[in-house]
Amino acid sequence: MATTIFHPTYRPFKSTRHPIMGVIDHYITKVDLREDARGAQATFLCNNARPNRAREYGIKLFPTDSQAFAAYQRQKIAAAAGAAPPVRRMVCFVAPGRRYNWEKNKYVRVARITYWGYQTSLAYGIGCTDGVPEHAEDPCDAGAHLLISDKGVRHLFLTLKHLSIVGTQRDHDRIGSVRRRSIRMTHDLHEDNVGFWRKRPVCIDFGHHIIQEAR
Repeated sequence: MATTIFHPTYRPFKSTRHPIMGVIDHYITKVDLREDARGAQATFLCNNARPNRAREYGIKLFPTDSQAFAAYQRQKIAAAAGAAPPVRRMVCFVAPGRRYNWEKNKYVRVARITYWGYQTSLAYGIGCTDGVPEHAEDPCDAGAHLLISDKGVRHLFLTLKHLSIVGTQRDHDRIGSVRRRSIRMTHDLHEDNVGFWRKRPVCIDFGHHIIQEAR
């Protein structure tokens, strides 16, 4: 059977190498981004990728480089353990958009906004299984995972619980500022943040809410 070629919606115009973040693909567009999903922290572009295809990737964008790199590193660690879709490269994306103007107390259009993010393969079946109930996230309760009804999601929870993020980027500090201790990646695992990769439940959101560090 012939393999369908991946035709991404957005193509980088150049790639550079950063001493800490590695290879970065750079994008620029003069039209508004075609957002396919938006969360509390990030914007997601499907980029014409199909779910469950390791060689096809969407683009997840964040407001700052540190937030993007921190999420990228966490997802990369989880993906290596089978708990997340695989990631590819970091990205820098320039596009027009809306930015809040504090003097005018409203959102205004601007010609250029710089986003940072990374390329990630797409999970499927998002929201089709129960997530982790909030009371099961209690770090003081060693048996909290028994409150998770779905066996696959319970395994996902335990996998994430035992992964270390020591040495990864801090979400809200300059690039190169790393964590000296690990924090559990077991928060915010509701049904909309759980999908499937290779028939296994995986987490799809590695923003700062997964470690309860939103601000």
